Amino acid sequence: MDKEKLLTVGQVAEIMKLPKSKIRYWDDMNLLTSSRNTDNGYRMFDMEDLLTISDIDFYRRLDIPISKMTNLYRKSPEELWSILDETENRVAAELAELEKRYQGIKRRKKQLLQLIELKEKKLSDGVLDVERIIAVDLKDPNELQTYIEDPSRLVVYIDSQNETEIIYGLAAEEGEFTEEPVIWQLSSQPKRTCKQFLLTIRSEDPIKNNFLSIKQSLAKQGFLTGTMIGRYIMTAEDQEGFYTDYYKAWVEVSGKP
Repeated sequence: MDKEKLLTVGQVAEIMKLPKSKIRYWDDMNLLTSSRNTDNGYRMFDMEDLLTISDIDFYRRLDIPISKMTNLYRKSPEELWSILDETENRVAAELAELEKRYQGIKRRKKQLLQLIELKEKKLSDGVLDVERIIAVDLKDPNELQTYIEDPSRLVVYIDSQNETEIIYGLAAEEGEFTEEPVIWQLSSQPKRTCKQFLLTIRSEDPIKNNFLSIKQSLAKQGFLTGTMIGRYIMTAEDQEGFYTDYYKAWVEVSGKP
C-alpha cells in the first residue's frame, strides 16, 4: 500500500470501532506487522493489517486467549480446531457457573420476598418444606459448603416436649448426609397442619425470640402447638441495635381443644 494510503491507529480505531489502546496492545504483542512513520514514529497500518485486526477481533470475541493468537495465519486447521475446542470447554464451564450464580440470586430474592410477606401476614397456613434435620457441624467442609451455597439450609428446631431449648441443624435433602446424626425426620404418617410465621431470634441470646408470643396468639385461636422448625433467611440489626436472625418458620398445630 502506498504511504499515502497508510492509516494511523486513530483512523483504524474509528473504522474498526475499536479502542486505540487495544490495537496498540495487539501490535505490542506482535500480533500485527505495522510500520512506523519515519517522520514522527507513529504506527501506520495498511489494508492487510486491517484484515488481520478483523480476524483477531473475531477470535477475541470468541474469547480465544491472546497467547493463542500469535502467528495466527501459520496455524493449521487442526491447531485452530484444538484452540476452539479448548475455549469451548472453558466457556461451557463458565456458563455453568454463571447459571449456578443466577439460580442462587433467584433463590435468595425469593427468600427475602418471603420475609417481607411474612412480616405482613404474621400467621398463615403453610406447608413444611424440611424433611430431615441433621446435627450441624460447620467444621465439616461438605456441610460448610452446603451452607455457603444456600444459607436457608441452616434451620432451628424446637421440640414440643422441650420448648425452652433451641437446636440448630442443617436441612438435609434426600440421599444427602445419610451418615450424620438425625435430629428430626418427617414421619410417613399424614402431615400435620402447620402455621407459617416469621421467627425472630436475637443472635447473641437465642432465648430472646418471638416463639412464645406466636404460641400465645395461636392458643387464643384455640390451637395446640407442637414441633417448630425454621429456615434461616437473614441477620439484620433491629431498632434496639441488636442483631436479629430471621427465619421462615412452621409450627405444627392440632385441632382446637
